[in-house]
Formats: sequence, C-alpha cells, structure tokens
Amino acid sequence: MEKIILSIMSLLSIVVMGSARADIFRCTTAQGKVVTSDRPIPECISRGMKVYTDAGRFKKNIAPPLSTEEKQKIADEQERKQREQLAEEERKREERYLLAHYQSEADVQAARKRAVDVLLDKKRLANEQLENFNQLFLDLQKELSQSKRTTQEFESIQRRANDLSSNVTNTRKAMAFYDQEIIRMNREYDDTLKRFRETVGRSRR
Repeated sequence: MEKIILSIMSLLSIVVMGSARADIFRCTTAQGKVVTSDRPIPECISRGMKVYTDAGRFKKNIAPPLSTEEKQKIADEQERKQREQLAEEERKREERYLLAHYQSEADVQAARKRAVDVLLDKKRLANEQLENFNQLFLDLQKELSQSKRTTQEFESIQRRANDLSSNVTNTRKAMAFYDQEIIRMNREYDDTLKRFRETVGRSRR
C-alpha cells in the first residue's frame, strides 16, 4: 500500500512539474484572429508572439524576424560604435604619446624650432647654391663676350648654360618645397600644441 501511495505521489509530482514548465503562446494573425497554443504558432512567426505561463502571467515577447532594412540599420549602428571606439582608443594612445614626449608647452615649441631650423638651413644652402649658379652664368656671358669662339667652343658653352639652367630650376623648386614644408611643419606643431593643452586639461580634471 505504501509503495502504491509513493508511486501516485511521484506521478503527481511529475505532472505538477511538467505543467509548471508549460508555456502558452499567443498572437494575433494577419486576419486579426487571436490564436493561442502550447507551442510556437506558425502563422505568427513573421508577426511575433507573446509567451505566458500556464497561470496566465506574461513571460516574454518573441519578436518577429528583422527586415533587411532593420538588419542594415543595426549593422550600421554597430559599425558606427566600432569607429567611435577605435577613435577613442587612438585619442588615448595619442595622449599617452604627448605626455611621454612633452612635459610643457615650452617643450613643444622647442621641438617646433628644431624641426623648422632644419628646413631653414636646407633653404639657406639652396639659396647659396642658387647664387653660385647665377655667378657661373655671369662667367659664361663674359666668356662669350671676350672674343670670337669656334663652333665647338660655342657648343660647349651652350651645354654648360643648359646644365646651369636645369640646376637653377631644380634649386628653385627645392626652395619652394622647403617653404611649403615650413608652413606645414608650423601647422603640425600648432595642432600638437592645441592637443597637448587639451590633454593636460583633461588630465587635471
């Protein structure tokens, strides 16, 4: 008798546990009909469903599948967040670099001066070279004016004049390049100084 009672109690326990785990699915079809089932409803897969416990308490929503546009929107948002995260990481790396290389604004200005001075020195040498070329041109003109020249001598002078002309053109291009680099370098250090000030300001907060 005792074994029978225990068996019945076990069966009841199984039934109770099974019923506790039972879910009720409910949705409204495209035709406006409310459908309830103890399993997911095929007609509502594309519309979404609500899930309740067998006691009628709301449990969760099953959302409908995302449309192509919704999937693209989520992907775009994830990409945007990733770009922002990468930008933030880059900003932090740059801040670490600035603080490691410069202790003050004076350090930034000193670095600017060193960089610009190198370019100014190159421009000075190019200018000296240009003056030398101009003197060589004057010397060639004197050679031509001194006396009559043979065809061979004239052709030699012409070749030298052509070489000088090419060298002058290249030197002037180099000087223009150094001028542009000086402007670029100053802008770069202006930006570095600005970012250094912002970095120091954030570190003091």
